[in-house]
Amino acid sequence: MRRFRKILYVHEENSPVALETLQLALKIAEKNTGRVDLVTVLEPPSVTFASNISLLLQSGWLKESREQLRQLGLLADPQGKLNTKVIEGRPHIQVVREVLKEAYDLVIKPVGPSGFMDRLLGRLDMRLLRDCPCPVWLSKGEAYGAFDNVLAAVDAGGEIFLEDHTEKPKAKDALNRQILELAYSLCAENNARLHVGHAWYPPFLSPYSRARANIPQKEIDAYFNTVKRTHTGWLKLLLEEAADWVGMDVVESVKTKLHLPRGEPATEIPKLISDVQADLVIMGTVVRTGISGLVMGNTAESILDRVTCSVLAVKPEGFVSSVTLDE
Repeated sequence: MRRFRKILYVHEENSPVALETLQLALKIAEKNTGRVDLVTVLEPPSVTFASNISLLLQSGWLKESREQLRQLGLLADPQGKLNTKVIEGRPHIQVVREVLKEAYDLVIKPVGPSGFMDRLLGRLDMRLLRDCPCPVWLSKGEAYGAFDNVLAAVDAGGEIFLEDHTEKPKAKDALNRQILELAYSLCAENNARLHVGHAWYPPFLSPYSRARANIPQKEIDAYFNTVKRTHTGWLKLLLEEAADWVGMDVVESVKTKLHLPRGEPATEIPKLISDVQADLVIMGTVVRTGISGLVMGNTAESILDRVTCSVLAVKPEGFVSSVTLDE
């Protein structure tokens, strides 16, 4: 199973769950014999000219931020072993560059402070979900060991072929594998229930499609049932393969429930999060490819703004960030 041994905690000054999120990061590192580094990125305001006063204010601002980050580190680890760093620049770019330079395998940060219409995720959160090459954990402050329900959102992508029911659909998608490996690992360590969610809807047949007008309802119902059986078979096969990935002993130790809501993922996944009272949702995020309806873009961003729990987002292997180490 995947382990997080090198964790970067990204601090946002106004977050009400900063300390809880740092403690969560330390617990994860402890479980994996790893380490946590702290960083905060300050984006200087644009100025048309520099003066002695502005330079003094900037120096004081940096000094104050360093001290705040140091004090936060001491609250979480009184022994003072945590490394802290304050950087100036565009926050998401500097965080991604730290990941690239130091090869972190997890970025964890508290969700941004509530803003317009109490949106969960802020600008930095969204940009990290788009550009960070390693998994990103956006925490609402749940303590490690306090997870009761974890939702793993998976998708078949192009693996299901509806015209051929003689062969089992293949379930070898690397992104789904990452999601399930992480989900089983976290559930096993936290004695949590795992919910595996897969939203589906028959292709070419929206609820308001004119194409269905000339088709008898009996045939449409049969088509729905055929598609549902295919998706159900795919999901069960995926769980069978997960036993090989994580080990049968781990699978048998985790209470697992499958969910196959009929509808678009953009609508059904947030509903499912609420229905199962998920403390954490694990999902894939890529740009314009991957989990249909759950990709980074307008649809996914509207989903994530509605999520009421912590989010652990992973990228497919081979993902290349648009952010580079070059200035």
